[in-house]
Amino acid sequence: MNPSNSNQNSTTEDLKAQYPDIDINMSGGADTYQEGLPIVERDPIAVIIKHPTDDLYLIAQWKNNWNGFLTGGIEEGDTLEQTVQKEIHEETGFKNIGLIKPLDYVSHGLFFHIVKKVNRLAHYHLVYAELTDLEQDTVSEEELAIAQFNWIPKSEVLDTLSRSDMKSLWKYYLNK
Repeated sequence: MNPSNSNQNSTTEDLKAQYPDIDINMSGGADTYQEGLPIVERDPIAVIIKHPTDDLYLIAQWKNNWNGFLTGGIEEGDTLEQTVQKEIHEETGFKNIGLIKPLDYVSHGLFFHIVKKVNRLAHYHLVYAELTDLEQDTVSEEELAIAQFNWIPKSEVLDTLSRSDMKSLWKYYLNK
């Protein structure tokens, strides 16, 4: 996975040609792609998190009004497993992750990153994780201001996800 790089001269048509399944956010919300601003590429993980005992999955309700999986970037020097554990703990407080399994699938999304103030071209690398229990630490106010996490029954996940890039990750997971 690459660290961030800039794709400033690409148009949405160029990106659609390069990534035919790209989800370009044109919803009109605060995170709508903003023509003319730089596009910064990232290779974050998107983690499907399974409840330890029930057929439930953890979905982020982002404060900019969309629902998706937990996402995060791999920091230099960290392994995929370290990143998954760190992101799950930071964003949800859950402490004990049993299984971490990278899946061979990537979805692409283009949106305005409200916090970073740039357009983000995210290449979400799918990872599956199972919690061993529900032991949790308190989540920071900073993280709580970004997203709230809710357990969703497997049968409702697809309808709960807001963006097609997240839906394609779920569909891939279901077919594996």
